[in-house]
Amino acid sequence: MAKFINKKEQVWDLQLTTYGRYLLSVGSFKPIYYAFYDDNIIYDNQYANAGTVESQNDIHQRIKNETQYLESLTLFQNLEMNSRTEMGSVVDFFDIKNLPPMKKPGKNVFKFDSAIGDAYLDGNADQAPAWKIVALQSTISGSTTKDEANQQNVPQINVDAVYVKKIKKASLNVNPSDVRTINLTTAPFIDNNVVVLEAQDPVFYIEEVNTELLTKNFEAEIFEVFSSTLTGQTLQRKYFEAFVPQIKNGIMLSPTQQKNPTQALTTDSVEYYFDLLVDGEIERELACRGAQTFNNQSYYVNLDFDCDKSKDESVFFDIYGSVTEPEICEPD
Repeated sequence: MAKFINKKEQVWDLQLTTYGRYLLSVGSFKPIYYAFYDDNIIYDNQYANAGTVESQNDIHQRIKNETQYLESLTLFQNLEMNSRTEMGSVVDFFDIKNLPPMKKPGKNVFKFDSAIGDAYLDGNADQAPAWKIVALQSTISGSTTKDEANQQNVPQINVDAVYVKKIKKASLNVNPSDVRTINLTTAPFIDNNVVVLEAQDPVFYIEEVNTELLTKNFEAEIFEVFSSTLTGQTLQRKYFEAFVPQIKNGIMLSPTQQKNPTQALTTDSVEYYFDLLVDGEIERELACRGAQTFNNQSYYVNLDFDCDKSKDESVFFDIYGSVTEPEICEPD
């Protein structure tokens, strides 16, 4: 049970959640950021007691000296719920890799809403941070401000990815644009036709405006949606496991980045289902074509590619020719 904080002896109160204690026990608790909240403060008494009028001095006195504050609350559901899986069986806490909290986000994520400041303290008080998302390929079919299925205040954007198989006449592609062009085309059949998979992969330009621009502004997390008649829709987290961690606990394990063999990937891996490419990994032609379309419609998309640079023409060199150009002899 939470108790009142003695403001004469304690300025703030920090406590780990049950999930935080679990991460600490397995050596994975590495806090990086912190934020400030004021959801326990009533700035204007009219919101709690209609018709009440307070002066600025009275408000300051009430908040600073007359309001009691509770210790940090870290658990928002029964302990019995934390020790059982969705199907009602007891959790095996010795199976660290498959522990449900590592896959399923907790229901107390609402504690991270409405922050009034962060560790950088560089926010603009006149403009709230916002997202700018432009679909360069595929179509946004809808959006909501909240994940109603899981009761989380996370904006939702629904996107339809279209993949179509077509039958075409076989032709020789002497200069393919990328490896996927070859992989998504079958070998010619006896009737000289091939099956081609035309992929409209979702491509997005994402920018967080009115905030600090850092080298790495985003963290991507992938979840799979499960539907059940008992629990409804639930989320299970997937992990990026294409590459073996090169540095662990401050120690370099290998001089170069090692890649996991495809056969070693399980259904818990993101790469088992698809590849996520960012920034310079995206095909320049595709990104620039989408940027040009939206920039013509007054949406300013600022890519890191030099889209004004014309594509280099394919030139076939004579490998048996001279390595250097012959000198030009001029008569004296």
